[in-house]
Amino acid sequence: MGFPIVTLRKGQSSVYLQYASSGDSIGANNFTASVRAGKAFLSFRLRPVDSNQRSDMERLVDEALVDITISDAQVSERLASFCRAHWTHGLPRHVEILGAHARLEFPVEFEEGDDESTVRVVINQA
Repeated sequence: MGFPIVTLRKGQSSVYLQYASSGDSIGANNFTASVRAGKAFLSFRLRPVDSNQRSDMERLVDEALVDITISDAQVSERLASFCRAHWTHGLPRHVEILGAHARLEFPVEFEEGDDESTVRVVINQA
């Protein structure tokens, strides 16, 4: 039996990518949660809305990502529900970031943000 892919948000939202010294807000869509290869994944596709965001997206391969903030009540609520599901208990958490020509994966922890409509995805630094 397979595990469900949970749609967190299909439409456009944005993510804030925090690096050691600064951060960038970039458009994103197709937020999903799933279990694959013994890991619980939060996945989304980056959709930069302008040339500035496209250049910001290139930082992902050049700098170490510290955390990701998603300020979207629907994503936050549905991700929390997914994490409470019995089939995700004890599984390592990962984030999968899909770009135009790349797929990046990081081990993470999910934390509540400053309010209930925000989720903070903290990158586990090895």
